[in-house]
Amino acid sequence: MTKLTNIAWWKAAALRGLYTAVAIALPYVGGALIADIAWLTAASAAVLGFLASIATSLAGLPETEGVDLPWWLAAVERVVKTFAQALAAGFLGATLLTDVAWSTVIQAAAIAALTSLLRLILATLPNDPTPPIEMVQTIEGTWTVDPDSNH
Repeated sequence: MTKLTNIAWWKAAALRGLYTAVAIALPYVGGALIADIAWLTAASAAVLGFLASIATSLAGLPETEGVDLPWWLAAVERVVKTFAQALAAGFLGATLLTDVAWSTVIQAAAIAALTSLLRLILATLPNDPTPPIEMVQTIEGTWTVDPDSNH
């Protein structure tokens, strides 16, 4: 019950839910542009993905619990969750499993998972990829480039 009253948890869960909704909506929007997938399907899948993300966040969010996972493990966990959430969102409107457009749903789930992985990679890149040049002050008071610097 403490998670539901924690503002930091709600912010982190909502942000994850938004990322998941966008990742799930992208393949369906692409499908709506080039195939006969309804726009309502794209919106519904995104909303369902958002809700599924909030539900899975109840099990725990490392960023609010102080858990420091290795990057690769956090990435695998997030990608698998996004794939499963996108797969579940693809069942929207199906009464039986035979009613599911499996090729579309699996492709959309795979693209959503790859989108999630790409977002994670981009989020961990440094803001400025060029290393700083280390300067040292000489005895005369002038600044020069440090010759021992590995840059």
